[in-house]
Amino acid sequence: MHGDRSREMPKIEFRTRKKIARLHDPRKGFELSDIESEVRVDPLTGDTARICHFAFPPRALPDLTALAESTRANCPFCPERIDAITPRYPDSVVPGGRLRRGEAVLFPNLFPYDDVSAIVAMSRAHFVPMSAFPAAMIGDSLKLARDFIGEAAAGMRGRDAWGIVTWNYMPPSGASQVHPHMQVIVTDTPGNELRRELEAESRFLQRHGFAYPAALLEAERGDRRRMVLEDGRAAWWVPWCPLGMLGNAQSVIAGRRTLGECGDAEIEIFAATLSRIAAAYAQLGLWAFNLTLLPDTEFGRVRRHWLTARLLPRFYLHPQLYNSDVAYLQLLLGEKFGMVTPEEHAAALRERLAPR
Repeated sequence: MHGDRSREMPKIEFRTRKKIARLHDPRKGFELSDIESEVRVDPLTGDTARICHFAFPPRALPDLTALAESTRANCPFCPERIDAITPRYPDSVVPGGRLRRGEAVLFPNLFPYDDVSAIVAMSRAHFVPMSAFPAAMIGDSLKLARDFIGEAAAGMRGRDAWGIVTWNYMPPSGASQVHPHMQVIVTDTPGNELRRELEAESRFLQRHGFAYPAALLEAERGDRRRMVLEDGRAAWWVPWCPLGMLGNAQSVIAGRRTLGECGDAEIEIFAATLSRIAAAYAQLGLWAFNLTLLPDTEFGRVRRHWLTARLLPRFYLHPQLYNSDVAYLQLLLGEKFGMVTPEEHAAALRERLAPR
């Protein structure tokens, strides 16, 4: 169900509230000053995000070559070690114990998050810079994840199952290995954020007769200030409510509910756009991120949701202190917090997008 096309596409309301703090500012000789921030409201969930202007020292890039070399000798995902160190599935589950496509290798997670929990080592190379991700590396890894999810979910018929793919790149993201790798879970417990969003999308579809992602993409296209890149079914923009301090990028694969609904060509286009977005972030001096693909349930029929990707750049706030970019607002109050407006962030990404 795509909705009643006789109806007019609902308008998305982007709401914001300005906040003014009055103080004697030492930067201006203690002149009495008004400093502005704002609270934005997520159009789907009603969650709020705070945006302020925060001064912090320039982020110095570490020596990533030295980091890569210092971790290479004990890396379990490098080709000379992967077959001897990583676990295998029983042959009854995965013939041969592991799946391979191109340079990508899928095997069980030795520290599983769920009943079905896998790792995809994406490349034979131990370190792949964010500025130069091969689209084929991303595409082969996602196709491998798609095929594995389809097989694993087939054994879960009779209950809901979500196939979720995540990529934690480099230490600030929480990654325990430098070697590029994705995590794949097939679960009946999709996580609080995805569950809440899907419930809200169901209410939106029932109320308006349209899928929320379709209405949101039309609204972003109409505004253009937050749009970044479109190619085929893949569209990228900066969301109205930022997830991270320096903003983040969001994508949909239009009309596709899950990774399993995506054909090879659609995955390849998405992979190529992701490679370009990552390179744009690298030009902004960033070198780590979290990426998650958020699907609908594998067996659902209601067309409330489009497969969504969220890419959140991660960094240390201070080059000597290595303090995190996540603190009490996000972790304890559940509040999104940004230091740059989404419109400025989108403009910076567009400016740095590499040509096709």
